[in-house]
Amino acid sequence: MTHDESPPVAVDYHVPIPGFTSFTTAQGTGKFVFVSGVTSRGADGEVRAAGDVAGQTDQILRTIKALLAEAGGGLHHIKQIRTYVTDIDGWPQIEEIWHRYWSEQFPASTLVQVSRLFDKRQLIETDAIAFIPDSVQG
Repeated sequence: MTHDESPPVAVDYHVPIPGFTSFTTAQGTGKFVFVSGVTSRGADGEVRAAGDVAGQTDQILRTIKALLAEAGGGLHHIKQIRTYVTDIDGWPQIEEIWHRYWSEQFPASTLVQVSRLFDKRQLIETDAIAFIPDSVQG
């Protein structure tokens, strides 16, 4: 975008299937933060909560929250989240943890089952895209 162009404006769309389809918008000026490949590894590199998708989800969201704080934002700035799981039947446990972090509607999200992740002890991996408006930054 050149300096004389206006920032993109998103259009809201009616979503006919509540709970199964979601969208989000980002307007104004600010910065996008792309977080990818977050698993339940701690700062020491060890996998946390092996065998526990809820515990791993909690660790992942705490990590993403810390990364976004470093960028001047928070979880409420996430516009899209993409989650890879080794067993999609773990969604109810994942959703329960998400409700602890997002009291309102979740960000636009995708949940995909994969055959495995890099470390067999990892049950879940998450990517997120956040938009932090200039009015929030520094």
